[in-house]
Amino acid sequence: MTNNEKNIYNLFLATNKRINNKPFKYRKNFDNFDDEKYIYVNKLASFFKKFNHIKIEDFFEAPYFVYGEKYFDLKFYCTQKAIKTYTIYQDKYLLNNPDSDETIKKVKDSIAFISNYCKEKEISIKEYITFKEQTYNIFLKHLKERQINFYVLFCFSFENQLKGIDGETRSIFNENLNNVNYLRTKLYTSNKCKLIINHVKNKLK
Repeated sequence: MTNNEKNIYNLFLATNKRINNKPFKYRKNFDNFDDEKYIYVNKLASFFKKFNHIKIEDFFEAPYFVYGEKYFDLKFYCTQKAIKTYTIYQDKYLLNNPDSDETIKKVKDSIAFISNYCKEKEISIKEYITFKEQTYNIFLKHLKERQINFYVLFCFSFENQLKGIDGETRSIFNENLNNVNYLRTKLYTSNKCKLIINHVKNKLK
């Protein structure tokens, strides 16, 4: 097994233990590793390499929150259903639960991601929302790849950027771009998430 495959397997195990509030130790010895399990680990390694924008930990934790079950095996994660579940988790579950620990973590991670991206591109954070690669705003690509949580966009005046984008194009990047009013209401009726967004918004001002 490669180090990457070992890491993927340990993340798979760690996610299950963490979700079920159980102690966990990373597996170090992979001698005599089960052949059937390795087939799935190898497939996942190829999948994550091809779609390197996917956050592996999010991919493994998604079905626990979408379906509420206590265990999902490696075979499940090699299915189309697992990919669909990842999308549902990012675009529906987290957005419908703005004050959940998971959503708060994703919002904070999104702020860090944007900060790092702006440093890399040598632009200010204020410029992020208008910054383009090719012909489209970069935040659209980051939304499509689930690099950022939708709520972080409310730190900016991003709705002004949407005026020139038709509904069909919005759906291609992220269907929630057509549900801004609903998500704004979810944010404003939240407690913890709203405080974080307002804090960042005030700093940008």
